[in-house]
Formats: sequence, structure tokens, C-alpha cells
Amino acid sequence: MGTYSQQTKEELARKYPAQKCCVKAELAAIVRACGSLHLRANHSYMVTISSESAALIRKTRLLLKKYFQLSGRIIVEDSGRFNRRRYRLQLIGARNVKRVLAELEILADGINSGIPSTLVRTDCCRAAFLRGAFLARGSITDPQKQNYHLEITTENEEFALGLHYLMNLCGFRAGTHQRKEYTVYLKGAETIGRFISFIGAHGAFLAMEEVRVFKEMRNEVNRLVNCETANLEKSVRAGLEQVEVIKALKAWNVLAKLPASLQEIARLRLEHPEASLRELGELANPPLSKSAVNHRMRKLLKIAETFVGREEMNSPG
Repeated sequence: MGTYSQQTKEELARKYPAQKCCVKAELAAIVRACGSLHLRANHSYMVTISSESAALIRKTRLLLKKYFQLSGRIIVEDSGRFNRRRYRLQLIGARNVKRVLAELEILADGINSGIPSTLVRTDCCRAAFLRGAFLARGSITDPQKQNYHLEITTENEEFALGLHYLMNLCGFRAGTHQRKEYTVYLKGAETIGRFISFIGAHGAFLAMEEVRVFKEMRNEVNRLVNCETANLEKSVRAGLEQVEVIKALKAWNVLAKLPASLQEIARLRLEHPEASLRELGELANPPLSKSAVNHRMRKLLKIAETFVGREEMNSPG
């Protein structure tokens, strides 16, 4: 079935632009992201699009045919890594290469140059260009994981800066960093969701939203359970402390001298040490509110504190 990132790319590989300007923009991004220009032995030129994604190569070939009426040649190689294959789409011939590079506005600046503004004048062309760049060199973390992260990598600084500018121009707060390669990245479920929807991965967006909502519900349930557990522990601890106070009053022969209302709540607490104040109130006759039970418990505690203070004063020094 593949990873979430692969599924997202496969969905995007099946999306074909309707307008020629968008075909041009997406092709330009793919060639810039994973294309290379070669001078052959016979002094002719060749452009090679290289990828481990058969879907990307197949889409690139169809886009070339749609825009330039050129098909190119596909070569399949063993990449030597985990039995993976690498696909190369070759466009041969000086005339064809020059025409493609000129139309895609690559010829003057080089394959890995920045992004000409004429390619991305409209939102649909910007989406097509970013779709091509993501298809060629992008990846996205599985939404089941804790952190949401999407990135597009490139060896070329100018192209990375162009992608960073374009993504921010489209309303996505992109960041950049450099290690072995230049990386343009997005973080956060909301930003990444808007981005993959913008470039046409609506199925992947819905799958992400489903996971995100489930995670939020699970986190909320866990929060409520933790809160309830903490409240229960607090209630039990307070109940046991009240039991000790009442036992002390009983040992000091004070409890029997208190009003009937206080004796009743003391008896209920001794009989039900783990019950909440609300539950104690329901057991009273007549039933009491939680605040009424709390008021009586405070009276018992105050009496106990007063009696302890008196005992300390009368004790031999």
C-alpha cells in the first residue's frame, strides 16, 4: 500500500492540469527539481529526468507529450538499494532539448535555477509548480505520528530560495535549512493540510483530517480521564484526612457533644471514607448539597483545630 507520503504522491501523479500554462509550470518544476543536462559524445544535448517513482516518470512523459508532442525514452535501472528501481526519462537531440528548455524558461539560467515569475503568475500555475516540485523531491510524515512535517529538498540554493518565496507568497509559512541539501519545509497539521489541498491532494488531505480529528478526540478523552483521576485521588485523600479528624474528635469525647447535623455527617464519613462530598450529601437524611456537606466538614475541622490548640496549651511544658 505504501507510506502516506507515497500515497500522497501517487494521488498527485494522477492529477493532470487542464490548462497549458499549468502543464508548463508543473513540467518546469519537475525538470528543475530532478532534471540534468548532458553533453553527449556526438556533441548533442540530452535532458534526463531521474527518479525512483515510476508514477512521476510516467506523468512527466505524458506532460511532455501534451505540451511539446515529445515522448522521450524511459530507461529502468536497478538502484542497488533494497531492490528498488530507478527510472530515467531521456529527451535527446539538440533541437528538442533547446526547445523544451527555452519554453520552460530554463535555458538562460540553468536547470537548477530559481523560479521565473512568468511561470507562476496565477494561483493555478503556482499550485501546479509546487505540485511538480513536491512530486519530484518532496516528502511528508505520516499523520499518525506526533509531529506534522512536509519538506522539499534540492541541491541548489537558488531553487530552494525560489520555492521558499513561492510557498510564502501562496500563504504558507515555510522555513528553510541546509545540511547536505537545501530543505524547504512546512510544519503543523493546519498549514500542511492547506498546502496538500492547494496542490491537489484532496484525498490525502481528508485522510490527514480524519487522523487529526481522531488524535484530538483521543487527547481530549485522555485529558478528561487524567483530570477525573486526579480529582478522584484528591477526593479520596481528602476523605481519608477527614476520617482521621473525626476519629480524633471521637477519641477526645468531643464528637458526642456536637450538634446532630455534625454528628450525622461525621458518621456518614466514617461509614463511607472514599465517597465524594456530593455522594455523602445524597446519603444524608434529608439529602444535602455538596456545599452544605463541605460547610459541615469545615466546621468539624475547625473544632478539631481548636481542640488541638487547647490540648497543646494545657499540656505540661
